[in-house]
Amino acid sequence: MTGIGIYSSKKSHHTSQDYILANRTVGPIATSLSAVSTCHSGFMFIGMIGFTYTIGISAIWLIISWMIGDYIAWKYVYSPLRKKTEQLDVSTISSFISQHLPHQKKRLIQIISGVLILMFLSVYAAAQLTAGSKALHVMLGWPINTSILIGAVIVLAYSFSGGIRASIWTDVVQSIIMLISMSGLLVVAIWTIGGLTALFHQLNAIQPNLTSLIPSNLTFGFLPYLAGWIAFGLGVIGQPHIVVRPMAISSPTQLNTARRLYLSWYGIFSMCAIGVGLSARVLLPELASADQELALPVLATQLLPSIFVGGILAGLFSATISTADSQVLSCSAALTQDINPAWKRNLTMSKVSTLLVMIVTVLIALYGSKNVYALVILAWSALSVVLGPLIACKCMNIHVGFKTSLSMMLASLITIFVWSQFKLSGSINEVLPGAIVAVIICATSQYVASKKNT
Repeated sequence: MTGIGIYSSKKSHHTSQDYILANRTVGPIATSLSAVSTCHSGFMFIGMIGFTYTIGISAIWLIISWMIGDYIAWKYVYSPLRKKTEQLDVSTISSFISQHLPHQKKRLIQIISGVLILMFLSVYAAAQLTAGSKALHVMLGWPINTSILIGAVIVLAYSFSGGIRASIWTDVVQSIIMLISMSGLLVVAIWTIGGLTALFHQLNAIQPNLTSLIPSNLTFGFLPYLAGWIAFGLGVIGQPHIVVRPMAISSPTQLNTARRLYLSWYGIFSMCAIGVGLSARVLLPELASADQELALPVLATQLLPSIFVGGILAGLFSATISTADSQVLSCSAALTQDINPAWKRNLTMSKVSTLLVMIVTVLIALYGSKNVYALVILAWSALSVVLGPLIACKCMNIHVGFKTSLSMMLASLITIFVWSQFKLSGSINEVLPGAIVAVIICATSQYVASKKNT
């Protein structure tokens, strides 16, 4: 990965624009495979498999909901986003959602959204380093903190060399390694259990609700639960490190090709992840009272020869750093393009910002929570409601004023934290109430404005 990233620097134009958006020259295959590995990272190898281990086959609704959200984003949002960001000559989401505002108000929205991006993407990137460190700890016996530092050095090395181009090029290889390693482990696990029929019989014997499609103990019922996860999937629109991929594609007309490849690749990969999580529940019953997020690395070390364990480790580590690099670069862009635009055209300061962001990310990974699932859900949910509705409005030519933009961001963010504090997220994901609050504020503002005009 480091070698590919460094080689990509030979194609660099050595400008801040190239560092952040690769001069919008990325092809559809690289765009789609890069989006797969960035979006479905260490969370799929560590957090998602631990989640599936815990609740069983009903974890599939998270995957289905994500695919619905991804389809809507690729089909209806990414094309206008790609066109409009080029027309407006902006390279960050914060600039895009505030471009229509007067200068002072535009700057304030840029700064606020940029700070929120820094906060939550740093947490998200820390979760990726933590996921990789868990794998290295189980498979090689390395201390978790040492593993976090190794991941950070690798990400920093090739991000420094080639910026977003290095990130995308390495993502393509990482996607291939991720799919091969996950599907390979699934085949061996199912073979060991004795087939799919034996898998489901044994799951049912352990706990009947592991084979139920409908989760148990849902406070508001299944449909609100599903709606919450669909809203969570739609939250992809608010993830700067993901939407920068379609922003960097060479032409909006190539997005259809990229969408089809992305959804096919992700569909296969995610089903394999669900299968591995279910297999681990049968083969590793001792993890039920331990850290379920260690299921994949422990399963690999127990089932596979050492050389194939190395392949699994490569896939898992590829997944984690493919997301961490994108998030660190998005934070760097927020710092140089939005919070301190005096550095906007300065490539050196872009790299310094990358270093500063990585230091903060490492500190969070070292001293923060080690629960990958919880960290990812928190960061994804916050960015979903803070940025997603404003990006959608801009793509639909709905011009949202300064007060409304600020109200949508802050009210929706407060909503998801309150929802989480009342422990309602297990029944309805917090993105749904957060997004509803943002939509209500936007619709009310548009209605009042229309009344004034008439």
